Amino acid sequence: MGLQENGYVILPARLPAEMLRGLRETIFTPGLAGTRCLLDDAGVQAAAAALRRELSLAGLLDGPATAIQAIAFDKTPGTNWKVGWHQDLMFPFAAPPTAAGFGVVARKDGIDYARPPAEVLEELLAVRLHLDDCGPDNGPLRVVPGSHRLGILASDAIPQALAAAADRTCTAWEGELLVMRPLILHTSSRAIRPGHRRVLHLVYHSGRPPAAAWHRAV
Repeated sequence: MGLQENGYVILPARLPAEMLRGLRETIFTPGLAGTRCLLDDAGVQAAAAALRRELSLAGLLDGPATAIQAIAFDKTPGTNWKVGWHQDLMFPFAAPPTAAGFGVVARKDGIDYARPPAEVLEELLAVRLHLDDCGPDNGPLRVVPGSHRLGILASDAIPQALAAAADRTCTAWEGELLVMRPLILHTSSRAIRPGHRRVLHLVYHSGRPPAAAWHRAV
């Protein structure tokens, strides 16, 4: 079973080694667990375009798709973080959305964020490009297969969803992709042996442009 049933799949990226090396060297900020809104970076744009071609050839992107979010994550001894079970619901927009169906409008680091309607969230595809090996000791992502089909979950509904299905740990080698629906329930623990666990997290939108313009669409 793959993306449609499970809500995630792990694939080889087939990106050039020099592209991976360039991303490792340029998009991470020392001392920060994450650097957001990276779609203006030329190296990230090149990686986003290359991955879009790969995902389209694999049949994982439907029709024209644009990258609408890019975040660099790392886990080091100084930024060894964890996050509880959640869905990715908040995305960056060019201005505070006022159209029906958009909610939880917030502003972070000068960028407007909001929760799009469920039908827009279901058109999103997240791609985590691993720039280092990520084994069980490196704080890998854990997911609940099939939970992307449950829609937007209230916080008090998450324990019930967790009890209904076993979670899976998503280890990956350098250069591999974890492709997932943002609505899938996922979590990440602190690394047992923190070193580097560098990931470029991209989100693509397939479908008609939403009623509010994305912060970036590359």
